[in-house]
Amino acid sequence: MSDGKFVTAVAISAEVKSQIVQTKATCPFIGTAVSTVDLAVRNDPDNPLASVDDVRELGNTGGGDLGDVLQLFATGNHLLMRGSQGKLDTKMPPGLFSLEFPGSHGSHPGHSGILQGDPRTLASGRLSLVDFERLTRRARAGVVTRSDVARFIAENLHRDPNSKVFGTATAALLLGDLNSFVGGIGPTLVTKLGASEARAADAHRDLEAKLTKLLGEDNLVGAAGEFGLLFAFLANKSDAKQVDGEPTIAVSDLQAMFVDKRFPEGWRNWRKSRADWVKNTTALLLGAGAELLRLRKEHT
Repeated sequence: MSDGKFVTAVAISAEVKSQIVQTKATCPFIGTAVSTVDLAVRNDPDNPLASVDDVRELGNTGGGDLGDVLQLFATGNHLLMRGSQGKLDTKMPPGLFSLEFPGSHGSHPGHSGILQGDPRTLASGRLSLVDFERLTRRARAGVVTRSDVARFIAENLHRDPNSKVFGTATAALLLGDLNSFVGGIGPTLVTKLGASEARAADAHRDLEAKLTKLLGEDNLVGAAGEFGLLFAFLANKSDAKQVDGEPTIAVSDLQAMFVDKRFPEGWRNWRKSRADWVKNTTALLLGAGAELLRLRKEHT
């Protein structure tokens, strides 16, 4: 087949679209974008692809640059498509990524269990309301805090004996860079360190590079990065709340994206930034890492 065949958007029925969203595109952002037709399905419904440029544009709505992080996830984890044997073993033309999430490089042990089953098996996505409620039952006054989500991440990793965490590089990051940066991104970092704007920006980019390198190597970093995207996506929503100075996510927004496959109203209008991704990912990584160590100590 020519590259043109791969890049062509395909018309699909509501039933086929639902199947792709439920079993393959098991990401609350990507799955919702496919469901709402904000992200076109390309190639073939049995081997669905999407445009990297399209997903970057969606993430950058509102004048932000979160789409650059979504692009990193797409190109880092989903550049193999199904080949003649039905396995993810074939590189695709530049500018595209696969919508086959379970069984991909980005699918990992210790996942939340909400949208996928076996992370090693293609098309094993499904909605688990039991696992969704494991997250939302932590809510108070209709919101879950970032600390709540960090504990949820730790619980997921602790429950899965196949999860791979605390590799050498991640341990070094936890003990070094993250303790310096968490809670100190942007203007706060400049104030605390007396750094110039340029120095703060360089430090921010350095940490972002280290985090993205570790996403596929350590399940703790991978899980924190995924939920970091969700916090960054919703950070500047007009009715976003904080509890004791900590960001939160409304249960209604979790319900919308995980279960109902729709974006919160007005989502295109607020800014979504990669800086918010770094800030929330680092905080989730530190919080989940500390909780996981506690759980392991408690069970030894």
